[in-house]
Amino acid sequence: MIGGFTILQIIILFVFGYTPYPDSESYLFLANQALQAKEVFPAKSFLNDYPFLWNIGAITVVELFLWLFHSITPLLLIYSFMKGATAWLFYDIVKHITNHKTALLALSIYVLYPANYGESTSILSELPFMFFSMIGIWCIVRNRHAFMGGILIAIANWFRPMGIVYLIGIVILLLFKERKKAISTIAGYVVAICMIGFITMSYTGLFLYQSKTGWRNLAVKQYDNSDTITWKTNPYSIAARKDLNVSQKDDAYRSVFINWVLEHPIEYVKRIPEKLVRTYISDNVNMCAFLSEKMQQKEHLYDEISLPTLFNSFPHYSIIQWFTIGNLCIYYFILLSAICSIKYYKRNTHIFPLSIIIICTFLLLFFGHGESRFHIILMPWFIILAAIFLSDKLLFFGSET
Repeated sequence: MIGGFTILQIIILFVFGYTPYPDSESYLFLANQALQAKEVFPAKSFLNDYPFLWNIGAITVVELFLWLFHSITPLLLIYSFMKGATAWLFYDIVKHITNHKTALLALSIYVLYPANYGESTSILSELPFMFFSMIGIWCIVRNRHAFMGGILIAIANWFRPMGIVYLIGIVILLLFKERKKAISTIAGYVVAICMIGFITMSYTGLFLYQSKTGWRNLAVKQYDNSDTITWKTNPYSIAARKDLNVSQKDDAYRSVFINWVLEHPIEYVKRIPEKLVRTYISDNVNMCAFLSEKMQQKEHLYDEISLPTLFNSFPHYSIIQWFTIGNLCIYYFILLSAICSIKYYKRNTHIFPLSIIIICTFLLLFFGHGESRFHIILMPWFIILAAIFLSDKLLFFGSET
């Protein structure tokens, strides 16, 4: 299954080509900008020009491959193999915390789920984040090197700043029986964060170890949805200030947003249910890899497979829209099965995936702006819970050993 899964990733890459997500195009722009300045991202020359600091690891790796190969195709090929390796790591982790039957079922769901294909056609940060997180968790739960596991989760955080969620989740699991390993994991994470931060500081003068987008997104999204409420400072104006570097702009966004929340707490709380719905309403993002004219639709890439378009087009769907509907049905089935698995709650099997899902959802609701792409990093853990539930129902699916 894993071999076929990996081969399909490569075939999809060469058949459908690169997917120009808006974020991917921005990564390419920033990587090229730093490369032309003969600096490593984040380039010191542009620290006061950046409106915010995007995912450092993802952009730095893109810059490296542009420098070495003048192309991102080799990177996308590596990402295809990373996706296959992630599937194996996922299987082995599930087997360790549950049993062989549940692990095999979880792997089957993972490789059959359409949204797990085509991800390696882009340079978005989720795929490398998941790879390094999975290998870090594998090092920890398989009784190998907890310290190295912490380092790898910190590297994942360098690509996408959600490593802290996985760190907390694995520490919660370890605290019940392996507290020394929990301490070693935290130590590895802290050491790696310091190394990344001080290395970046050596060429920028700023201690930067992850992206700084959160406060800006919160301020801007809240501002966009609060037309009837007066803001003392327009958060968009902060981006244009040349007297502030990227860290100072982040501090300014935070100050503007927190002051606004303190003055309008009810308005802030009212948006939380909407953000929950927006986060989990669909899982269509990776379907963009299969769009026929995606290179001509960079600005509105999601339109054809968005929920409003699907509702308005019913029942006259294109092939990709039918594919997206099928993916949505599987997605909702996974979520429903995951919820049903709580009936069979056992601390050893449930606490780790539940911890990650709950902590990440909490952060997304209170410190995010609500976007369906954000839950992609949680799908393996929903699949684990779904497999736990289904393995109890599908008695014919292998043995418990």
